[in-house]
Amino acid sequence: MMEEAQRIMQEMRKRGCTAQRDKAGSEQEKAHKLLELISNDMIAAAEMKQLILLQSGDSLMASHSAVRELGELLLDAEDRVDRARGLNLKSRTALQELQHLKAQLDKEQSTLHPVTEMTKDLLKNITDILSILKEVKKEFEKRAAQLDAKLEYFQQLNNSLIIAEVEAIAQAEEHAKELKRVVTELQQALHTATNSTSLVSLLGIGAYDSIIKAVEMAEKAAKESKRAADQTLKDVKKGGLISRSEQLKDNSSHLWRETRDTQSHLKTVSRTVNAHRNRVNKQKKKRRSLRIDTSSIGDKLKEIKRDDTAALIVSVKTAASDANATVSSVKERLRNISEEVGRITLTNISVNINDMLTDADQAVKSFNKAFPVMSDKLAEVKALGRRMSPHPNMTESIQRIKDIIEETRNFVNRLSLGTTFNGKSHIELHPPRDLEDIKAFTAVDLLLNRHHKIPAKSDVRRKRHQDEHRDANLFVFYLGSKNASGDYIGMAIRNTVLVCVYKLGGVVHEIETSQITLGSVNSSAVDRVIFHRVYQDAEVNVTKNFTSKERVSLPPKRNLPNTMTGVFDLDPGSVVFYVGGYPDYFTPPVELRYPKYRGAIKLSYLNDNPVCLFNFKHAVNMDAKQHTVKIAQEEVSDYYEGRGYRMAFIKDPDWKKRRLFRFHTNSRETNALLFYIGNNESFFCVFVERGFLVLQGQQADREIRLRSAERVSLFDTQFAIAIADKLIVYYGQNTVSTDHIQTDYISYYIGGLPAELRERHNITAAPLRGCVDNLKADAEIVEYNRTIGVSSGCPVSSLGVRAATLNSALSVDSLFAWDEQPVRVSLGFRSTGKRGVVLKSGSQGSEPVHNLQLSLDDGFVVFHSFNYTLRSNERYNDGVWHYVSAVGKPSGLLLSIDNVNVSPAHSDQISMQRGKFKGCIANLYTSRPSILPADLSSLSQTGDIIFGQCSQPPPPHSTMKRPQTHNLITTPAGSQCRPQRAYQLYEKDSWVSYNLPQENLNYRPHFSLDINTKSSKGLILHVAGRGAVPLLALYMANGKIKMSLGQNRIIQHKEKSNDGNWHRVEFSVENSTFHLLVDGIRVTDGRLPNNEGSSLDLHNPVYLGAGTKSKNTKGHNIPTDSVISCIREFKMNDVFVGAAEVSHKALPCFHGLAEEGTYFGGGHIVLDNYFTVGSHFLLSFKLRPQHLTGLLFHVQSDKTSLNVFLMENKVGVKANDGNGAVSVSVTPRKSLCDGKFHEVTVSKKRNAFQLVVDSVSKEKAGPKSTSYSTALESLHIGGTTNQNGAPVPSPFVGCLRNVKLNGKPVAFEKASRVVGPVSINRCPAN
Repeated sequence: MMEEAQRIMQEMRKRGCTAQRDKAGSEQEKAHKLLELISNDMIAAAEMKQLILLQSGDSLMASHSAVRELGELLLDAEDRVDRARGLNLKSRTALQELQHLKAQLDKEQSTLHPVTEMTKDLLKNITDILSILKEVKKEFEKRAAQLDAKLEYFQQLNNSLIIAEVEAIAQAEEHAKELKRVVTELQQALHTATNSTSLVSLLGIGAYDSIIKAVEMAEKAAKESKRAADQTLKDVKKGGLISRSEQLKDNSSHLWRETRDTQSHLKTVSRTVNAHRNRVNKQKKKRRSLRIDTSSIGDKLKEIKRDDTAALIVSVKTAASDANATVSSVKERLRNISEEVGRITLTNISVNINDMLTDADQAVKSFNKAFPVMSDKLAEVKALGRRMSPHPNMTESIQRIKDIIEETRNFVNRLSLGTTFNGKSHIELHPPRDLEDIKAFTAVDLLLNRHHKIPAKSDVRRKRHQDEHRDANLFVFYLGSKNASGDYIGMAIRNTVLVCVYKLGGVVHEIETSQITLGSVNSSAVDRVIFHRVYQDAEVNVTKNFTSKERVSLPPKRNLPNTMTGVFDLDPGSVVFYVGGYPDYFTPPVELRYPKYRGAIKLSYLNDNPVCLFNFKHAVNMDAKQHTVKIAQEEVSDYYEGRGYRMAFIKDPDWKKRRLFRFHTNSRETNALLFYIGNNESFFCVFVERGFLVLQGQQADREIRLRSAERVSLFDTQFAIAIADKLIVYYGQNTVSTDHIQTDYISYYIGGLPAELRERHNITAAPLRGCVDNLKADAEIVEYNRTIGVSSGCPVSSLGVRAATLNSALSVDSLFAWDEQPVRVSLGFRSTGKRGVVLKSGSQGSEPVHNLQLSLDDGFVVFHSFNYTLRSNERYNDGVWHYVSAVGKPSGLLLSIDNVNVSPAHSDQISMQRGKFKGCIANLYTSRPSILPADLSSLSQTGDIIFGQCSQPPPPHSTMKRPQTHNLITTPAGSQCRPQRAYQLYEKDSWVSYNLPQENLNYRPHFSLDINTKSSKGLILHVAGRGAVPLLALYMANGKIKMSLGQNRIIQHKEKSNDGNWHRVEFSVENSTFHLLVDGIRVTDGRLPNNEGSSLDLHNPVYLGAGTKSKNTKGHNIPTDSVISCIREFKMNDVFVGAAEVSHKALPCFHGLAEEGTYFGGGHIVLDNYFTVGSHFLLSFKLRPQHLTGLLFHVQSDKTSLNVFLMENKVGVKANDGNGAVSVSVTPRKSLCDGKFHEVTVSKKRNAFQLVVDSVSKEKAGPKSTSYSTALESLHIGGTTNQNGAPVPSPFVGCLRNVKLNGKPVAFEKASRVVGPVSINRCPAN
C-alpha cells in the first residue's frame, strides 16, 4: 500500500497545473469585472432606495404623530362619553329615588291629612266642651254668689230674731225670778206660820191679812210676766220674723237643690270630657307628632330675645320635621319588610325581598347619616328649652326617637337573613362595645355556605379550573388590630376546609374543622359554626345542613395548647372587625390572606351579644340586587340581652276583669326582672332577687313585698300570673299571691322596665338576661308594641353566669375535675383590697391535692397547691381587671398574670393567707371537659356572694390613712337607696372623685354634665394622663367654659355661663380632634396631631373639682381651685356614672325644694359634755337615709358607751352602762329606703333597753345594778372620727330631724364642732 501511494505522489509531482492556473486566473478576472459592474448598479439602486426610504420614514413619522393625536382625542372622547353615561345613570337613579320619595311623601301626606283633620275636629270638640265648662263654671259662681248674699241676709235676720228672742226671754226670766222670789217668801211665811203656834197667836188676824196681800202681789207679778211674754211673741209674729226665716230657709233649700243639680250636671259633663279625652288619647297613642311638640317649643322660644334664636328655631323645626319624616318612613319600610319576609318560603326568594332589603339597607344608612345631625339639633332644642320653663312633651318625643332607633336596630337584628358576598365585597362591623368581655372568653356563632359561580357555556372549560381553585381558599372574618399586629381571631376556608385561627401573646393557634356546604346562589342550605375560646383553649362545633331536617352534628374539634398565655388583648383605638373581605389597604395575617368570600354568611352572636351584618359600619361593593338567603328559624325564643325589655298593650282593657299571662324562661341569672303591670294608681312587679321570687307592688296606699320560701331557678321554668280579685304568681308547683283591687291596666312589660318607671316606683331589679318563649296573654299570642335590647333565638351555651361580687372566699370544690393532673384554674378579678382569699378548695379525689388556694397578700397574687406556694412580682389591687392562669402539679407550680409568667424565685416559705376578699371575679375556668367558663349559679349562694353582678366595692375604711383635716368621705358601705345625682362644691377645696372603666376612659371618651355657678373661675373636671395627652381638664375662666388637653390645646365657649342658671356641657376626645358643646352649641373643634387621641393613657381617678391631684394642672395655665357650683347628671358615654366613690366637702344641691331637717353628707356633729349613759334616758328622732348602713349616734368613755346605727335596713343599738354590754336591733316592716321619714325611739329604764322603729318594738334587759355613771360625755351625731368601738365604719348619709333627748329638742346650731359636710338647717326634698 505504501509503494502504491508513493508512486501516485511521484506521478502527481511530475504533472503540471499551469493550464488550469491560467484558466482560473482568467475566470477570476472576469468575475472581478462582473462584481464591479453589479456593485456599481447596486450602489445606484441602493442610494435611490435609501432616498425613497428616508422620504417614506418622514411621511410615516408625520402620519404616526397624527394618528397618536387622533388616538388621544378618541380616548378623551370615550372618557367623556363614559363620564356622561355615568352622570346620566346617576341622574336617572337619583330621579327614580326622588320620584319614589315623592310618591312616598305624597302617600304619607295623604294618610296624615285625615288624621290631622280628625285631630283638629277632636280638639275643636274639646274646645267647645271647655267653653261649655267655663259657662257652667260662671253660672255656678253666679249662683254661689247669690247664695252667699242670701245667706248673709238670712244671717242678719236670724241675728235680729235671736236678739229679739234673747231680750224677750231675758225679760221673762227676770219676771220668773221675781215671781219665784215672792213665792219663796210666801212659802217661808206659810211654813213659819204653820209650824209656829206662838207666831199665830202673836200675829193674830193682822198676819193673815199680810199673807193675803203677798199672795195677791205674787199673782199680779205672774200675770205681768205672762203678759210681757205674750207681748214679745206678738211682736215677733207681727214683725214677720218667723215667716221670713221660714221663707229664707225654703230659699236656701232651693238653692242647695240647684247647687246639687249643677254639681251633678258638672259631673256628667266631666265624664263626657273624660270620655272624649280617652278617645283622643287612643287616637293619638301611636300618632304623637314631633312636629307639634317642636312648634309649641318654638312658640315659647320666640319670647327669648336673641339674634340667632329665630334662625336656630327654624333649623330645629326643619331637623325635627326631617327626623319625624325619617322615622315614619323607616317604620313604614320596616313594616313592609316584616310583611314581605313573612310571605317568603324557605326555598323561593322573590325579587320583592331584595327590593325590601335594599330599602331596609338604605333606611339604616339614612338613620346612620341623619342620627348625628338630628342628635345635635335635638341637643340644641333641649338646651334652649332648659333656659325657659320645662316642656315634658319635647323630652318625651326625643326619648321616643331614641327608642324608635333602638327598636329599628333590634328589628334588623331579628331578621333571619343571610348576607350574600360576591367575591368583591366586604362589611366592616362596629367593634364590640366591651373589649374586656372578650379578653378571657370569646364565642362566635355564625351560619354560612359557599357559592360557586355558573359561567357561560363557552367559558366552562376555561373557568372551571379557576373557579375550583378560587373556591378552595376564601377569607371569612377577622377581629383584631387594623395593622394586623398583635392578637386576633379569624376564620378562613383553606382547601375547602374551614379553619379557625386565633393569636394570643404572639402564638398562633389553628383548628381545622370540615368542608363547608357548596351550592348555588339560590341555595338556602347552610352550616352552623360555633367557636368557643376560653383563655388558651378553644373548641369548634359544626352542624352540617343546619336548616334541614337531616342535619348532622359533627364531633367537636378542640385545641388544648400547653401554654400559659390566654388573654386576648386588643387596643381599643385600633380594633377592626371585617366580614367577607377586607379593604384594599389592609393586609390580613398570613393565615387569613385569601380571596374575598363568595357565599352567604349570617353572624348571630359575639359572646352573648347579638350581631347582625345589616348593622354595619361600612359596606363596600355590596350589590343591592344580590340574592339574600332566608334562614328558617326553629327556635321561637326571644333573647333578652340584660339591658332592655318588651312592652305590649292589653287588648280590651275595660272589658275583662280577669287576666292570665303565661311564659317560659331559660336563664341562669339569680337577679332578674320578669314581669311588670301597672297604671297611675297601682303597680305589681315580679322579679328574682338572690334566687328568691319576689312580688312587689303598691295599691290603695298598701305597699306589698312578698318573697318565696324557696329559691327559684329560671332555667326551663314555666310561669303564670293570674290577675282578678287576687294576683297570683304560679311557678312550677308553688305560688305567691296577694289581694288585688280590680282596676284597668293598659300595658305590661316583660324582662325589664324603662328608666322613668324604675324611678317612679324605686324598682332596682336588674333586667333579665336569658330567653323567654311561649308568652301568651289570655291564651292569645302577644303582639309587642316596643322592643328594646331583645333579639331572636336563644344562645343556650352562653347563658351561664360568668361574673360575681365576692365578700368572702369562693369554694370551688364542685368545679374541679380532680382525677386529672395537672390542676388548672384561670379567672379574671379586680379589687382594691390588699388581702383576702379569692377561691379555695379542700383535698378531694385520689390524688393528694391539698388546700388549693388563690389569694391576695398586700396586693400580691399568691397561689398555693401541692404544698407549694408561688407569689407574684407586682401588686394587682389597683381596681382594674387582671387575668390569672395557674397550674398546679406535684413537681411545682406555674402562674401567669395578664400573659406575663411569674418567676418561681419568689416561692420560698410563704404562709397561706386568710381573710375575706372583696372584689369581683369573672370567667372562672377550672377544667376542660367543657370549653366554657364555669356557671357560677351552680354554686351555693351565701350572703357574701352576689352572682351575676359585678360592682367593685370601695377601699376599706381602715386602709384610708388620711389626716382628719381632709375630711375624706368614701362611699358608705351597704345598699344605697338612691344614687346621688347632684353635688354642691361649696368651697374652693371641695371635690368628688370616680373610678371609671379604664377601657372607656381611653377609647373615645365622651363626658356630659349640668353645671350651675356664679363663679368666674375654677376647675370643673380633670383627669391626669401620661404620654401625648398629659391632662384632660374642663374649667371656668372669665365666666367662660374651656376645655384643655395640655399646652396650646384649649378650646372655649364664646359666651359666659356663670349666670346662676343650669347649663349643659358635653365634651369628648376622638382620634384627631376634641369637641366641646355648651347648651347644644358646638364650638370649633380642637386638633390633635398624629392621631394622639387614639393612644390616650388617662388613668383614674376622675375628679369633679380640684381634687388631691390638682397639682397635675400646674404648668398648664389652668385653675387649681374648684369652681363653687352645683354639678349634676355626670355621665360618661351617655350612661350615668353613679354616686362618687370619694367626696370632700361636698353636699347635695339645694336648687330644688328643701325641707326641715339636718342633712349629713358624710360629716358629723359633736356636742361636748352632753350625754350620760346612766340609769335612764329617752332619745327620739326621725330619719330618712340615703344609705342603709351608717353610724347615727355615738358615745364612748372608759366604761360606758352607746351606739345607734343602721345596718342594711336594720336599726341597731349597742350599749354598755358600765355594768355589761347589751345589743338590740329592729327590722321595720317597711323599707327605710321608701323616701319617707321613719320615727325611732331609744330608751333605757334601769337595766332595760327598748328600741322602737315606727310601730315595731323590741326590749332587752342588761345586768342588774344599783349604781350608774353620771358623768357627761361627748355625743357624736352622724359619725365619728375615732372608729374604735363603732359597730359600723361608715358615717350616716341622709336626713335627721326632731331629735330630742329626754323630751327636749337637741339644738344642732349650738354644736361644739361640725366636722365635714353637714347642712344643719335644711334637707333636700326627696
